[in-house]
Amino acid sequence: MNKQQELEYEATLGLSNELCVAMVENRYDLVLIGARRARELGRGDAPRVSGPKHSHVLTAIKEIEHGKVGRDYLYKETEVAPRRRPKDHGGF
Repeated sequence: MNKQQELEYEATLGLSNELCVAMVENRYDLVLIGARRARELGRGDAPRVSGPKHSHVLTAIKEIEHGKVGRDYLYKETEVAPRRRPKDHGGF
């Protein structure tokens, strides 16, 4: 997908990368917040924005863009224990 197609696709979704960055102040924090919220959505949390169903990542970005999720997610305690690998019973 070239840059023009990418911009057209974002426009159809109503997403603006620059607006999201402005909401959280920098791109690094945007990635951290979006990833954390996408994981929560993947675990079954209800979306905070209405509209057509998209992937968890796009939904998280829309929530950031609409101000429903912000920098407070960087300091939020993890509510779910991290996943642990099952013990290997043989093999390597």
